[in-house]
Amino acid sequence: MAKARKQKGDGGGSGGGATVLHQKLCVSIDMENQLIYGYTEIKVLLADNDTFALHADNMTIRSILVDGETAEFDYSPHWKNECDQPNWSSISCLKTAADAACSTYTSALNREAVPNLIVSYERSVKSITEQQLEENSEKHEENSGRLEEHGLKPVQASDNQIVNGCNGSAVEEQKEKENGNEKGKENGIETENEKVKNIKLVHIDYILEKAETGIHFVGNVLHSSSQIRRAHCWFPCIDSTTQRCPFDLEFTVSMDLIAVSNGDLLHQVLSKEDPTKKTYVYKLNTPVSAQWISLVVGPLEVLPDSNDTSVSHICLSPALSKLQNTIAFFHDAYSCYEDYLATPFPLGLYKQIFLPPEMTVLPTSLGASTCIFSSDILHDEKVIDQIIGTRIKLAYALAKQWFGIYTSAEEPNDEWLLDGLAGFLTEIFIKRFLGNNEARYRRFKANSTVCESDVSGATALSSPAASSDLYGTQAIGSYGKVRSLKAVAVLQMLEKQMGPDSFRKILQVIVAPNRASRTLSTKEFRHLANKVGNLERPFLKEFFPRWVESCGCPVMRLGISYSKKRNMIELAVSRGCTAKATPDSDSHINGDIREGDSGWPGMMSVRVHETDGAYDHPVLPMAGEALQVVEIQCHSKLAAKRVWKSKKSTKFDGSDDNIDVSTQENRTSIDSPLQWIRVDPEMEYLAEIHFHQPVQMWINQLEKDKDVISQSQAISVLEKLPQLSSAVINALNNFLNDTKAFWRVRVEAAYALAVTASEATDLAGLLHLVKFYKSRRFDTDIGMPRPNDFHDIPEYYVLEAIPHAVALVRSSDKNSPKGAIEFILQLLKYNDNNGNIYSDVYWLSAMVQSIGELELGQQGMGFLSSLLKRIDRLLQFDNFMPGYNGVLTVSCIRTLARIARRVSSSICLDRICVLISPFRNMDKPWKVRIEASRVLIDLELHHRGLDAALLLFLKYVDEEKSLRGATKLAVHVLRLCQASTVPHFNDQISLTTLIGLLHLLAGAKAYNNVFLRHHVFCIVQVAAGRSPTLFGVPKVVTPALVAQDICSDQQTKADSSIPQPSRPQEPSTSTPSVREVLPTSGPTKDADNISNCSERRNVVKIRVKLTASSSKASDADQRVHSHGGRNENEAGPCSSMSVDAPMVGAATEPLNVSNHNIEEQNSCHDRESRMSASVGNAKLMDRHEISKELQCTADSRLDVLPKDQFSPAVNPLGVVDKPGSQLEVVSTSYDGNQAPESVSGVETKERKKKDKKDKKRKRDEKRDKKDDPEYLEKKRLKKEKKKMEKESARKQLEGEEKATLEQRKIVKPSGLQEVLPARPPTAPVRSAEPAPSQSAEPAAVRSSEPQISSKETTVDTARTAAKPRIKIKVKPLLKKPEGS
Repeated sequence: MAKARKQKGDGGGSGGGATVLHQKLCVSIDMENQLIYGYTEIKVLLADNDTFALHADNMTIRSILVDGETAEFDYSPHWKNECDQPNWSSISCLKTAADAACSTYTSALNREAVPNLIVSYERSVKSITEQQLEENSEKHEENSGRLEEHGLKPVQASDNQIVNGCNGSAVEEQKEKENGNEKGKENGIETENEKVKNIKLVHIDYILEKAETGIHFVGNVLHSSSQIRRAHCWFPCIDSTTQRCPFDLEFTVSMDLIAVSNGDLLHQVLSKEDPTKKTYVYKLNTPVSAQWISLVVGPLEVLPDSNDTSVSHICLSPALSKLQNTIAFFHDAYSCYEDYLATPFPLGLYKQIFLPPEMTVLPTSLGASTCIFSSDILHDEKVIDQIIGTRIKLAYALAKQWFGIYTSAEEPNDEWLLDGLAGFLTEIFIKRFLGNNEARYRRFKANSTVCESDVSGATALSSPAASSDLYGTQAIGSYGKVRSLKAVAVLQMLEKQMGPDSFRKILQVIVAPNRASRTLSTKEFRHLANKVGNLERPFLKEFFPRWVESCGCPVMRLGISYSKKRNMIELAVSRGCTAKATPDSDSHINGDIREGDSGWPGMMSVRVHETDGAYDHPVLPMAGEALQVVEIQCHSKLAAKRVWKSKKSTKFDGSDDNIDVSTQENRTSIDSPLQWIRVDPEMEYLAEIHFHQPVQMWINQLEKDKDVISQSQAISVLEKLPQLSSAVINALNNFLNDTKAFWRVRVEAAYALAVTASEATDLAGLLHLVKFYKSRRFDTDIGMPRPNDFHDIPEYYVLEAIPHAVALVRSSDKNSPKGAIEFILQLLKYNDNNGNIYSDVYWLSAMVQSIGELELGQQGMGFLSSLLKRIDRLLQFDNFMPGYNGVLTVSCIRTLARIARRVSSSICLDRICVLISPFRNMDKPWKVRIEASRVLIDLELHHRGLDAALLLFLKYVDEEKSLRGATKLAVHVLRLCQASTVPHFNDQISLTTLIGLLHLLAGAKAYNNVFLRHHVFCIVQVAAGRSPTLFGVPKVVTPALVAQDICSDQQTKADSSIPQPSRPQEPSTSTPSVREVLPTSGPTKDADNISNCSERRNVVKIRVKLTASSSKASDADQRVHSHGGRNENEAGPCSSMSVDAPMVGAATEPLNVSNHNIEEQNSCHDRESRMSASVGNAKLMDRHEISKELQCTADSRLDVLPKDQFSPAVNPLGVVDKPGSQLEVVSTSYDGNQAPESVSGVETKERKKKDKKDKKRKRDEKRDKKDDPEYLEKKRLKKEKKKMEKESARKQLEGEEKATLEQRKIVKPSGLQEVLPARPPTAPVRSAEPAPSQSAEPAAVRSSEPQISSKETTVDTARTAAKPRIKIKVKPLLKKPEGS
C-alpha cells in the first residue's frame, strides 16, 4: 500500500500539488445555438509553489482569477492535438499495425491524464483567506476553553475534514483528541493556520462552443455522460478519481425546459439577466469526484415515486406510460437496501432519467444521486421478457450509488471492491424479490463464466498491472465484465467464511454516516474482515493474495469408487488451475502460480446423499499435493436381502471386494447406499469442478435434488453422454414436464432433449419436445394450436424455448428432420394472439429465430419458399404496426441473413443485401438500424472475407451519428475477428484497411467516444493474434512513426470464440459472453493419434519404473512443467498414491501398477473426465539420477495404451508392425550438459496447438462408442474370438512347419545346415535412423514422433529441464524349431 499512496500523492500532484476543497459550477445553456456559457469557482489547497494545474478541454478559457486578481495561465487542449494524426507510412503488416495501435492508444491515455491548464499566481497578492485566518484567530482567543476541550476551531476543523475526505486519508483529529498535551494542540492549530493560508479561490470563466464529448446536444435535449476522463470536457476541474469535493450547481435554461443534476434541488428562480429563463440550484454535500457530476436538460416529464418522496423518475413524454409501469417495483429495491444497510439513502433526492437509446452513450450512465438510462429498458404491462432484466439493471444502478459514488475507492487498485460490493447488494435484492432460485442460478452461471475467462493476469482484481496501470480501461469490454463477476464471487466466498450476519455488519460499518472517511481500500476491508468478521489473520493472509492479487481459479477433477466391504467411498482428486503459465513474469503481477503457491486456503465440502439422508464432509483440502485420494465413510448400510446378484455373472472374488463403478453405468445403485454425490454444493469456492459418478446417480440427482444448481449440473452431464439410454431421455422428459421445477432449468432440459435426439435414439428427444408443446398449446379435437394464453409466466418461458430447441435437432445426414420443419412452420402459420392480454412480440421473435437454426438440406428446400413468405409477412406487419423496440424486425433481419449464409449456393447474397439495406435508413428504429448494419457486415464477411468486412465497418462507423451505435458496431466486429483468428485468414487484411483502423483510433470520433476507441484498439490487436487488452503492453512505447522497429513482447494469442447456435431471447442472466475457452483436460493419445496409417497396428506400451528415492528437486521440476495449467500434471509428487486418467473406452480395464500391493477402485468415466484412484507407495524420483530403469513390454492391443496425463509414464508415438516384437530391458543415462530433444519440446507453439486440436477431434470421434459398456463387451468378445482364430492358425502353421521340416529331414537326413522355421508374412516394419546427438537440422523442424527401427530405436523425451535420451532396442521374436 505504500506504493499506492505514493501514486495517490502524484495524483494530487496532477493538479500541481492542488487539492480541491469545494467547487461551484454555474452554466447557462443556449439550446438553439448549442452553446454553453459558464464559470466555475474552485476552492483549492495549494502547495508551496506559485503554480497549479487543472484539466480542461474542448472549450475556450476567457479569464482566470485567483482570489479576485487576474492570473496568467497556459492552456493546451488535447482535442486539437488529436487532429494532427501521425504518418502511417511505416505500417507494413499486422504486427507493425498492432504496435502502432499500442503506441497511439497509450500515448493518448497518458496525455489525457496530465493536466493541461496551468495557472500561475503571485504570492504578493492579498489572499481572501488571510481575513478568514484573522477571524479564526479572534475566535481562538475568545473560545480558548473550547479549544482545550476539542483542540480545533470549528471553521478550521470543517476545512480540514474536507481536505482529509478528499485525500481519502485517516482524520488526524482523533490522534489530537487522544493526546492530552497542550503543546501538541497548539502545534496542531499552527498547522491548520498554515493550511488556511494556502487556500485559494480560483474563478474560471469559459465558453463551450462545440459540445462533442462529455456533454452532448441531441435535438432539444442536452445530457452528460460518465465516460472516463471526460468531465473536464464541459467544465474545468481536476478530473481524477482521487480528488473529491462537495459541489454547488446552478443551471440556467429556457422556461419550457427542465434541468436535472446532482444532489438536492434547493430552489428554481427566474434569471436576472433574461426573464425568459430560469435557474435550477442544486447542492451536493457529499464529496465526489468530477466524473460523477451529471446534467440533463430537456422537455422532461417528472414522475415522483408514489411510495417515497425522495425518489423521482424522469423521461420524455412519449415514454411516460411505460415509465409508470416499469418503476412500480422500485420502492422494493430502495427499501431493501436501506433495511439491509440500516442507513437511509445518503445522497439526498435520487433521480432516474430515461432517454432514447440513440441519445445515450452507454446503457447506464451513473452520476451522484442521478442515473441516466436508455429508454429501451422501459416496458408496458403487456411485455413479459423485459421485466427481469430491467429490474436487475435499475437495482444495480441504485447499489452503485452506495458503493462506488457515496463510498469510493481509495486507489484504482481498490475499485474492484466497490464494484463487487455493488454486485453483492444487487444479489440481495434478487434473492429477496426475484427468488432464491433465480439468485443461485445466476451466480452459478456467472461463476462458470469467470472460471472459463480467468486465465491471465488481466483479470487479477487488485494487481497494479491489471488496474492502475491500465488508465481505467480495465473496466471496459469483456475483461471488465469478468472482473465484476469475479469481484462478486470473491466477496461471496468471504461471506460464506464469516457468515451472513458478520458480513452485513461490515457493510453497515462502511456506509455509516459517522465514518470518518468516505473512501474504502482493500487493506481496510481486510482489517474489517478480521475485526468484525472474526476471520483469522493467517486465513486472510492467504486469501487476499491468492484470490484478489492474482488470477486463476481451481480446476477440480474428481472420480469415485465404492468399497462395499468397508462401506467406504474413495475419492480421487486432481487439482489444477485455469491460469496460463508465464514462467518469465512475476506471479504477483500476472497472477500465475509460483512454486510456493501450492493451492488455495480452506477445505471444500462433499455432500453424500445416501439412503438414510445427506451428509456433508469437509474433506477436500485446497492446498498441498495436487493429486490426492480421500476416503469418506458411508453412514447408511444395506440389508442383506437387498444385495443384487446377477443371473449370468458370479459374485466378486476375494481378491478385490471393491465395486468397479465404471461397469455399472446402466445398472441401478441398489447394491450401494449411495444415491448421488455433490462437490461444493453451497458454492463456497469459485472453482471449475469436473465430477464423475455413474449415470444412475446423475439421474437420481436430477430427479430428487431440489437445488437448481444440482439439477443444472446433472443435465449438462447427461446431455453429453456418448451413449444414451432410455432412462436418461425419460429423466430429461420428466423434468421438462415437472411444473414445480425452476423454469430456467426446464429450458435447459428442453435443449438437452434436442441435443440427445438422434437416429440412434429414434429421435426420441424430438418426439418428447413436440408432444410436450402440443399437450400445452394444441387443441386435441382439431389438432391445431389454440389462441395464445400467457397467464402462466414460467410456463410461457418454457414453451417459448421449445421451437428453438426443435430447430436444433439433426438427423443422421446433419440436416433438420422434416417433422421439425413442418412443426415450426405450423406454429408460425397458425399463431393467434387474439384475446391475450400480453404481447406476443418476443414469442414470434423466438419462432422466427428458430427458422435461422434449421438445416434445410435437399429435402427441406421445398419448405424454403413458405418460410420466407412467413418472414416477409411479419416484416410488413411490424412495419405498419411497429412492435416493442423493433424486436420482431430485428429477428427477421437476423434470420434472413442466416438463411442466406446457409443456402448461399441457391440465393444471391447481393439480393439479400439489397433487401436489408433499406432498414439502415434514419426513419427506422435505432435497434433496427444497428442490426441491419451488423447483418450486412456479417454477409460481407461470408461473401468477400474479413478485409471487406472491416472496410464496410469503417464506412458504417463514419456514417453512424449515435455514439452508442458506433460502439455496438465495434463490439460486433471484434467478435467477428475473434471468431476468425486464423493466420492465413487474417493475412488477407490489406494495408489500406489497417491504416483506416489506425486513423479511426487516433481520430476525433474515437476521442469523443472512449468505448469506440478501446474496441477499435482491440480489433487491431486481435487481428494481429494478441489479447484484446492493454494488459502487458509496455508503458514506455516507441512512437508510432517508428512502429516498424518495434519488437513487441505481446505475442499472446487472442481470445477465440466458437460460433454456436443462439438460443431465443429470454430474460438475461447478466453473464458476459466468454470468448476465451480453454480445453478442460489434457490431450489424450488416442489410437488414431498413435499411428499415422489407416490399418490396425500393434502398439508399443512402455512403462517407466521409478525408484523409491525422491527429492525436492523432483517436486520443483514437476511444478515447472505443470503449474497453472489446467491440462497438465499438477505440481508435486505423492508418496502414497497415484491418480491415472485412462482413455475413454478403457474404463472397464483394471489399472495395472507393478510391484505394488494396492487396493484399487476405478471411477466411472464420461466425455469430460477420466480418472481412477490407486493407493500405494509409488514415488517420483530425482531427474538427476545417473540411471533409470525402463520396463518395456509389447502389447498388441490398441486400447491398452496408457492415456494417463498424470502418471510419469513415457508413451512413444511410434508403432511396430511385427506381431511378435519384444523390447529388451535397457538402461538410460542422462547427460546434464546435453541439449536434449523432446517429443513435444522440439515443436513450435503453432504445431503443438494444431496437433492438440487434431488429437482432440480424433479422440472425440472415437469416444462416441468407447464409453458404452455393451459396445465394450462386444469388442472384448470379438477380440477373444480373433485371439482364438489366431491361436488356431498359429497351431496349424506350426503343424505345417513341422511336417515340412520332417519332409526335409527325410530328403537331407544329415550333414546339412539347420534350417530356421518360416515366419508368417507380416507388413514391413516402419523404421527410421536414430537421431544423432548433434544434428545440423534445427530442432524445431524435426519430427515429433519417435523413430523405431528393427534393431535400435532412439526415443527422446523432455519432461523436465534436464532432458534425457532414452534408447530402446527392439529385437524380433524368432520362434525356434521343434527340438532345437
